[in-house]
Amino acid sequence: MNRKMQVAALLGATMLSTSVWAQETDEIIVLSSPFNKAATDVISTTEIISAEDIVGQISKPIGDVLSGLPGVDSAGYGPAVGQPVIRGLGVYRVDVMQNGMSIGDISSTSGDHANTLSLFDVDRVEVLKGPAALRYGAYAATGVVNSFNRHLNADTEEGTDVLFGFGDNADETITSFFTRQGQFSLSAFSQDADNITIPTHAKTVAEAGEHADDLKDEEQEAKNTESESNGFTAAGHFGDGQTNLALMLSSQETDYLVPHEHDDDQVGGGAAADDHGEEEAGAAISLEQQTVHLRLTHNGAIGPFSGFRADLTSTSFEQTESVEEEENNQPVMVNTNFDQDSLHLRTEFTGSYADWQTLVGLEFREAELTAIVAHAEGDDDDDDDDDDAGGGHDDHGFYLPNTERSQYGLFAFAERERNDWLTELAVRFDSIEQDSFHEDAAENASVSHDLTNISAGLARKLDGDLLVGGSVSSTERAPSQVELFAEGKHHAVGRTEMGDPTLDKETSLSTELYIRKAWEGSQLRVAVFNNDYSDFIYLDERANADHTFDYKQQDAELSGYEFEYKTMLALVGRMWDASLSYSSVTGELNNGDNLPLMPADKLGFGIGTSINALNLQLDVEQVSDQTDLGEDERKTDGHTKVDVSASYQPPQYEGLTLSASVRNLTDEEIRHHTSPLKEKLPEAGQDIRLTARYKF
Repeated sequence: MNRKMQVAALLGATMLSTSVWAQETDEIIVLSSPFNKAATDVISTTEIISAEDIVGQISKPIGDVLSGLPGVDSAGYGPAVGQPVIRGLGVYRVDVMQNGMSIGDISSTSGDHANTLSLFDVDRVEVLKGPAALRYGAYAATGVVNSFNRHLNADTEEGTDVLFGFGDNADETITSFFTRQGQFSLSAFSQDADNITIPTHAKTVAEAGEHADDLKDEEQEAKNTESESNGFTAAGHFGDGQTNLALMLSSQETDYLVPHEHDDDQVGGGAAADDHGEEEAGAAISLEQQTVHLRLTHNGAIGPFSGFRADLTSTSFEQTESVEEEENNQPVMVNTNFDQDSLHLRTEFTGSYADWQTLVGLEFREAELTAIVAHAEGDDDDDDDDDDAGGGHDDHGFYLPNTERSQYGLFAFAERERNDWLTELAVRFDSIEQDSFHEDAAENASVSHDLTNISAGLARKLDGDLLVGGSVSSTERAPSQVELFAEGKHHAVGRTEMGDPTLDKETSLSTELYIRKAWEGSQLRVAVFNNDYSDFIYLDERANADHTFDYKQQDAELSGYEFEYKTMLALVGRMWDASLSYSSVTGELNNGDNLPLMPADKLGFGIGTSINALNLQLDVEQVSDQTDLGEDERKTDGHTKVDVSASYQPPQYEGLTLSASVRNLTDEEIRHHTSPLKEKLPEAGQDIRLTARYKF
């Protein structure tokens, strides 16, 4: 019996079973839903990670934190970068937000750019798919990652929360604190990690080629994988129970290395540089970001509406990437400087009409991005304008020209429950204009798109707390500034990307069918989905050109399914929380080629229990081999990852929690097919982590 038949049998057996020993669980409210409804009453598919689940992964990239969810993976680019991949797609097709607003970083412009979402102040993270995702953009076919910050929550309890953590794999240290006194709050964090330790050689045997015999199958340090970050946030709330104004200020700095051309000689792999030429070391990336967030909330009648909320964020972002390259047989330090100022405004009105709950909103986004490449040394020509380039020269927009992007959006969402039928309707209209600017004005370009997105969902409540339904979405996405205007080498990743200003908008017709069932203490969710794309935008490597890629369009189709079952088990005289999940997705271009970087099938199992003040947890993830390969891709071997954790709350010390965990317990060689570095750097090996948290 093949794997998919085994999974189908598993789904059927689980759906027919009941949990007579299950206990009652608390109702979970979906905060990303406009009307704060229970997860069991929301048609749009939603995944939720609580603050308690985040603590043990608080320094991880957001993609890594979410990768344990069915249908969600991480596009890792070293330990500091992990962008979320939802149902096989990421980057521009998935938005990562904080409190429903844009973060303002440049992570979507390249896989090596870190997402600046800090998890240190997060109450929870939700992954939203389906009609409700149109509230935030054209993401109904993929999804939105929305985090909720303690600072903007007016109901956050007063008190102080202090955390200290250590991980032995990279000698990582973590410190953070959060305090709320009255209507004001303050927090800060610091993280510092050395190079990670990997279980074996960095390169795969296939990547090493003729030098495979030089690889050393032993634990070793991976150079160019260290990271450091720190930041602080302050917030205040003003007003009464009806009208409230919240102000939040945040700042953070992050420094990390990208091992984009990882050489085994650098990690003790044994392949001498003399044998195959000296490869480039990793890129050093340094970023700074400051954000101001204002939120005005009114819970009361405003004309025909019953409530109003307005959010405004202003973000200043700077990033420098430094790479040593060779020009004219001389080492040259190449610095790529990104500078982005962005503004995001969204207003929403809520109300009830007949038996429909409704939300209407307006949105405006604007971002100005400059990209300048500075060569520390290079041309012999003097340039009076060179300041810190050490006699070198600047190339404006060498990888990406200066760009401006503005977006105006109008959206509406409505839902109704009548006679055990649940209905969700959403529509969104956007007008987007994107401009590029060059030193030669004749090369400037301006591209505009008008987009219409429509989504609808329908579900039926049946006996036994069984919900059967589905949704259909017609979405349109405008090409990004990179897909339109990229025009040269991105030094940090060592490849040249060429955009196309004539690219058309990307459209998708997506459908999803699902079954959800709830018992006392048990939940079952099965979803089957299909995304049919017209003019799908993808990167295609240029023939007979080394590491040069063009953005092209072609029809494509993605399909897959997700399964998740949670319950309480009575074993050996004790109650256990248990979970089982499985997810699979495939993607194919119209010409029959597989889409690249598609995640492999994934099976997850978790079980945990409490013994007085002690909590124990075991999580196992089995990822299959990926043999559905895109053009020029190689097979990625599957793996089994085992994580164990324990936490203890000493009764005599109220508010203190001591935690210990071991990630990758068996020191498995883990390579994810979604990672562009999968053949050059595996994930970290075994990592023993200790955490102390005190709340008072």
